[in-house]
Amino acid sequence: MPQRVIVFDVNETLLDLGGLDEPFQEVFGDAQVKSQWFASLLNLALTATIAEDYRDFTMLARAALELVAARHRLSLTDDQVTRILDRMRHLPAHADARPALERLQAADFRLAALTNSAPTVAQEQLQNAGLAPFFEAILSVDEARRFKPAPAPYRMAARHLRVQTSDLRMVAVHDWDITGAMAAGCRGAFVARGGILFNPLAPRPDIAESTLEALADAIVRVDG
Repeated sequence: MPQRVIVFDVNETLLDLGGLDEPFQEVFGDAQVKSQWFASLLNLALTATIAEDYRDFTMLARAALELVAARHRLSLTDDQVTRILDRMRHLPAHADARPALERLQAADFRLAALTNSAPTVAQEQLQNAGLAPFFEAILSVDEARRFKPAPAPYRMAARHLRVQTSDLRMVAVHDWDITGAMAAGCRGAFVARGGILFNPLAPRPDIAESTLEALADAIVRVDG
């Protein structure tokens, strides 16, 4: 009998990058620079995976800060870099995260997290946000040495959870994460926060909602 395992992305899906506004405002004079930094970080992760030159996410996060600072003609001190990266470990949960997890837990779904973050960072992030107790496993791509959306992390998650990839449903706010999971044999559930759109060239998941709470309700209807 197929198992019901829901795997959550962490950064932006469960945790709010708005928690970085303060240190980015202090360092760059503009909180919105965090979006440039995170986009640069994801680009470095994708490049590392394609080039088969794995570096952990924290190392890439530091490199992305250096790149963004150079674009803004700034030279960051070690203290400034540390302040921003340390804040990543203390991001608040989105308001809809806990209610969604409670809904799925009450419906007897198995819950896990799968993130590009380094293992210790992932554990601290979810612990500090008060979400760690919901998950039977907090998994990092570090073991697979490939970042999502490569197939290896999703297959690694299935092995850890002792299921087939077809038993996993990946929840993420990033369409590339859902696309990668589905290509690896998982099902997907897309969180269209703020009306963001799904890649029109990629196969669409059967569940897509604008909030995690609505997504959880849909998962219970479809998979429950």
